Amino acid sequence: MEDIMRNMPALRVILLGSCMPDNVRKGYIPKKDEIIKFQLPKLFQENILEKQNITRIFCAPDIQVSPERFFSKYSIELEPKLENRNYGIWAGQQLKNLLVEDQVQFMNPTYSPNGGESMCAFHIRLKSWLDSLFHKAQNQDTFLVIASPVIIRALSACILADEIKNSFHILNKLDIYPESWSVFSGRAGKWRILTLSAPF
Repeated sequence: MEDIMRNMPALRVILLGSCMPDNVRKGYIPKKDEIIKFQLPKLFQENILEKQNITRIFCAPDIQVSPERFFSKYSIELEPKLENRNYGIWAGQQLKNLLVEDQVQFMNPTYSPNGGESMCAFHIRLKSWLDSLFHKAQNQDTFLVIASPVIIRALSACILADEIKNSFHILNKLDIYPESWSVFSGRAGKWRILTLSAPF
């Protein structure tokens, strides 16, 4: 097993955090399939995409990036596993307006709201996808991931935690700013965080 891990390719993942919808900033729980329109900053285009030799781009299906023409030479892969958590019947409601028992369960990582997924399932989904990149990469590849800050925060917590079940405690100690970028490096099946939530 150690030999298999040692032979996995080394790769770098640059994560681009989108803006956040105004209603989420006001305390509303994100709606399922809500699209975030995100204008890619010109400075990021020039300093990252043109200089970092990006080999693949993965984009969350709930992010609509512009200008699309800049990506004409890339094949952008919409990745369903990068979608925000499915909040089920809670989606679209203001957190403070939930029933008291629902507010308590909102902080319970193993609780799944009706029609939705638990925080635990959400983190397992994301970490599983991140680890799958080792099987998609050639050595020294650089991938770009475009997703909401919520996704990048959850991925960061999963990396820092020794086990997924502990990632929720770390989550509350992290902030990922909208319109920021982060960098992960992977080697031998393990991840490290090189940059976290740096502004453009």
